[in-house]
Amino acid sequence: MNKKLPMLITRGSYIYPTFDQVLEIGRDKTTLAVKEAVEKYEGKILMVSQKKPLEDNPKIEDLYTFGVLAEVKIKKEWKDGTLTVNIKSISRAELKDIELNEFYIANYEVKDSLRSSEKEALDKITKYIKAMISSQDEFPSEVEEIIKSAPSDVDSNFIVDSAANLMPFMPIDKKQAMLEELDPVKRIEIINDFLDEKRQSADIESSISKKIKSRVDEQQREFYLREKLKAIKEELGDMDGEGDDLAKYKKRLETEPFPENIKKRILSEIDKCEGMPAASSEANITRTYIDWMMQTPWWQQTEEKTDLKFAKEILDKHHYGLEKVKERIIEYLAVKQNTNKVKGQIITLVGPPGVGKTSLAKSIAESMGREFVKMALGGVKDESEIRGHRKTYIGAMPGRVIQGMKKAGVKNPVFLLDEIDKMASDYRGDPASAMLEVLDPEQNSKFSDHYLEEEYDLSDVVFIATANYPENIPEALYDRMEIIELSSYTEIEKMKIAEEYLIPKVLDDHAVSKEQVIFTKEAINEIIKHYTREAGVRQLERWIASIVRKFVVRMLNKEMETLTVTSNVVNEFLKKRIFEHTEKENEAQVGVVTGLAYTQFGGDILPIEVNHFPGKGGLVLTGKLGDVMKESATIAYDFVKSNYKTFGIPKEVFNENDIHIHVPEGAVPKDGPSAGVTITTAIVSALTNKPVPKEIGMTGEITLRGLVFPIGGLREKSISAHRSGLKKILIPFKNQKDIEDIPEEVRKELEVVPVQQYSEVYENVFGIKLNDLIRELPISNSTNEENKKTH
Repeated sequence: MNKKLPMLITRGSYIYPTFDQVLEIGRDKTTLAVKEAVEKYEGKILMVSQKKPLEDNPKIEDLYTFGVLAEVKIKKEWKDGTLTVNIKSISRAELKDIELNEFYIANYEVKDSLRSSEKEALDKITKYIKAMISSQDEFPSEVEEIIKSAPSDVDSNFIVDSAANLMPFMPIDKKQAMLEELDPVKRIEIINDFLDEKRQSADIESSISKKIKSRVDEQQREFYLREKLKAIKEELGDMDGEGDDLAKYKKRLETEPFPENIKKRILSEIDKCEGMPAASSEANITRTYIDWMMQTPWWQQTEEKTDLKFAKEILDKHHYGLEKVKERIIEYLAVKQNTNKVKGQIITLVGPPGVGKTSLAKSIAESMGREFVKMALGGVKDESEIRGHRKTYIGAMPGRVIQGMKKAGVKNPVFLLDEIDKMASDYRGDPASAMLEVLDPEQNSKFSDHYLEEEYDLSDVVFIATANYPENIPEALYDRMEIIELSSYTEIEKMKIAEEYLIPKVLDDHAVSKEQVIFTKEAINEIIKHYTREAGVRQLERWIASIVRKFVVRMLNKEMETLTVTSNVVNEFLKKRIFEHTEKENEAQVGVVTGLAYTQFGGDILPIEVNHFPGKGGLVLTGKLGDVMKESATIAYDFVKSNYKTFGIPKEVFNENDIHIHVPEGAVPKDGPSAGVTITTAIVSALTNKPVPKEIGMTGEITLRGLVFPIGGLREKSISAHRSGLKKILIPFKNQKDIEDIPEEVRKELEVVPVQQYSEVYENVFGIKLNDLIRELPISNSTNEENKKTH
């Protein structure tokens, strides 16, 4: 008959027909199959074994195609989803057309055991069984009782299957052969052959044991003498039980693949230690040295994961954004996988505090499947911190590199050199120079630690360094590094990080569910804008945690059960705002232009004010400006002054008036080459009495010829412009390449206009076209004449 039934896959458990047994079921597919059989097939199920018992998810080709038709009943369903079931085997069955959906299912055909010449078969089987009971120790004697108590017309299949059921130690292939063989006489022959093979192998084992014993006897004299010497030393007080440990070390050296030179060195030290009084200081020094040499990983290493998709999943799971950084790390892993080498420049993650440098290094280790170890270099001044002390010094120990390798336990970890820009030098040596031997791919295969006195291979280690300020990294080290910059997070990125990473983490840390405390976007935005001013997200996480803590207090006091955090709740819980962002002007004004500023905490808009009043043609600068910004203001003023006709400004204005340029928030230092265009426009507006539209912002440096030069931080500046409500920003033409770094949601609402010279700025701001400004410049004309003469 042909019919489909669910399949119960076992790891080598066999229940022969007419017998039953209790089984524990744990795998998802198997539990589903059992439940399906009980609910839809009246408990009928096909039971078959997989070929490899340790395989957790066997495929169709991993299953035998001969099993039993059985009846299953669920005795107990446990909380973890596992089942205790009773299986009653009905008959042998051949499986056909096996399919895998949620569980395995197959057609089957019942196979009846042969019953011809029943008396003759029973006589043969009984003869075999009696012979095996008398000659084979492992054959179950209970079978003889079964034969005696069986009725005269008993089925010989029952006798043989009883014997098979009582021999669970048989290998899977023999059990399967017993199941597939329909002739009961041949089945008992399979059992007999198996026990014969086992007895022969036991005889061989006995022979080998005798040979080993004879060889051991030859070593007894040496062993006896060594034990006697050990006992004498114990009586003399020259031994502290360390002999056992040293013996273990010797055994390890014999069985484990230590490098030959290391093995010789350790053995010589052990021999030296055994000949010293245990209480002597030299013995303690030697013993400590042996311990370090044995615990340092000379050959152990982890198998590396090579799945680049898995690596990207890990990086995306732990870090939002940082696309260029992730791309570079994936490239690094791909090249390493392709070449099977680590040699190359050391990856150095550079960025302000809190942007995720250390956690990114941990993610790299996780994505590679390697051990992770960290060495903090902040404040390290002593060279011996890196290279270790000579072992003759009191309290000597290896340097922190070897200590880190011992902690990792393998020779190929990911090794983080944290805060490498914070190393210092003094009279005790230069640790930065010592780091050269660690980081230089040409040298680190033979790293020399003063304590070990043996070369150590660091070439399989993936070194990753972090730094806040690249200019503080020693030049010799900088040359060997590949700098990957992690810029400060934008407000948009901080919002995503808070939603996807920080809030779930904080709620989990405080045992609060996401249903109990709900953070709205407005609340997160309020915290980011008015309670934090940082490059990373550490302070943001602290404020979120502060709100959750205050909720927990109120919850335990029975004051509230849930909380939806709005901007009002933030103000209530965290009190008054700490920071305010500059807002755009409410209406167009004369002499006031919105510039764009870049700070280490992100971007902001920077209004620049210009006024003039009767005087002697002086220039006044206020607002705590740095040298570069003062130069920009002077250049802008001279540019406008030299082109007064072009802008329609009377010449006497410059002689009879003083110009005052002011950048508000005077207490905050401001510097950088990006305010020239803004200051120029403010001066032109003030002197021509033309208002500047309130929706326009600008950034860029200006030259005396009116050319607009590129700037940095366009991404942060454009986000701040969008946040402040500006509709259009003017940027240097050469910064077009940076437009792709601006988030898409900002680009949709903010018009970005690249300009090459100031005439384009004037046209965009005031709506009036200037005719080729550069040709009308007296300064640039004279300069061109001079250049012709010079060349």
